[in-house]
Amino acid sequence: MGLAHPYLLLALLLVPLYGVIRHRVVRGAATPWAPLQYDRPKNLRSVLLRLQVPFEMLLLAVLILALAGPHRRDEVELIGEEGLDVALALDISASMQAADFPPNRLEALKTLAVDFVRRSGSDRIAVYAFGKHVFSQTPLTTDHGALTSLIEGLAFETINHATSGGTALGDALIAATDGLLRQRIEDRDQVIVLITDGQSNAGADPILAARFAAESGMRLFVLGVGGDQPVEVYVGGEPFITVEDKILETYLDDTQLKEIAEAAGGSYQRALDVDVLSAIFEDLARLETSPLDVETVVVKRSYTPAIAAVLFPLFAAWLLTDGFVLRRPLR
Repeated sequence: MGLAHPYLLLALLLVPLYGVIRHRVVRGAATPWAPLQYDRPKNLRSVLLRLQVPFEMLLLAVLILALAGPHRRDEVELIGEEGLDVALALDISASMQAADFPPNRLEALKTLAVDFVRRSGSDRIAVYAFGKHVFSQTPLTTDHGALTSLIEGLAFETINHATSGGTALGDALIAATDGLLRQRIEDRDQVIVLITDGQSNAGADPILAARFAAESGMRLFVLGVGGDQPVEVYVGGEPFITVEDKILETYLDDTQLKEIAEAAGGSYQRALDVDVLSAIFEDLARLETSPLDVETVVVKRSYTPAIAAVLFPLFAAWLLTDGFVLRRPLR
């Protein structure tokens, strides 16, 4: 609580003086020695007459309080735009349906990616989904609610695996780098997080793409998902059949992923299970090395309108009472 003009409260000291003067004025207006004044029975008018001056004093005190500007002070923290720009490049190829990360790799990845978004403060985040082709789910945005919905909407059916099946790591890196460059803000760090479970078998050379990202000032984090042992891939309970008429089997050979990270001067980590994947995302959520620009703003919520809303009908009631009820001789 606070007052915009606290010195006006000194005027409350004049309220008793007003009461004394007003009482004498009212008494002086009465007809002296009028016997009917003293013999009049006590009724509502006589009660209101005695309350006239105290009521006027109350109105005056409330008016002074309203003029003093009472308000509530709320402190609000405004987070500036000094976070990171993060591009999440997520592999949604058929092999991401492998169930070694229950319920499957893609669903586990989505859950942790959503949690990463929710803990990302004022970071701007873009999402790219890729198989053989790259699809932009969203450019950089701080609307984390929309980001959450877009990530949760990723599924096996997001792409046509007959035409877009495969893994184009180079194209994913180029698309993410280009998207970050288009929305670059001076002195703001930009990061690409590439998450995949396979080697690049389509599109541009991922090593050259990684060098392009590095020369563009991007920090690259490569995350490999999967184990060393082959895992059969099922979609909707049915085996995923390859063009060779075999059940798709997937395992992670991370040699190429390490080379991609090294070419960009970035880092590579491998997740063998959900717990390791979760720990890696926790590390990614702490990428910022400098604190955000947090400004505390004091918001004043004035009570004067509420007081005026009460004071006006009271004043109107006083005018009506004084004009139509109390205009009689005093006792």
